[in-house]
Amino acid sequence: MTARLAALRLLAGRRLTEAQLWARLGRRGFTEDETREAVESAKRDGFLDDALFARLFVDGCVKAVGDARLLADLVRRGIDREAARHSVACAERPEAQRLEAAVEKLFRTRTSLSYPSAARALERLGFPAPSIYRHLRARAQCDDLQGLAAEDSH
Repeated sequence: MTARLAALRLLAGRRLTEAQLWARLGRRGFTEDETREAVESAKRDGFLDDALFARLFVDGCVKAVGDARLLADLVRRGIDREAARHSVACAERPEAQRLEAAVEKLFRTRTSLSYPSAARALERLGFPAPSIYRHLRARAQCDDLQGLAAEDSH
């Protein structure tokens, strides 16, 4: 099997970054020259596009994670840091919206979760601390107001 055919088969199975394709062809025993030709051919024919991969990855990310986590995931997959930053900056769902979704899910699935524990969980998801604490403070104030309203109605 040629490196080009192997590359096309790999790309037919799933979208890959250039770095991932290089690594997979290398593991299959193809030489550097064979791999380079196969990768260049796939790029030229439009089957391999790191910018498109990054955009689809960011916009297709189901889990609500922060920009830092998205950026790190893209770089780990071999996307250039600047291209990854651009894709994250152009995400369909802004970070604030993803943070809101993550907070709602956390408190829906773990009803007795403390705010400090929630903050740590959100930091692990890649959200920036200032945004987390601003959001949690607003949520706590809202909860306090709802508690007061409930007391007044009794």
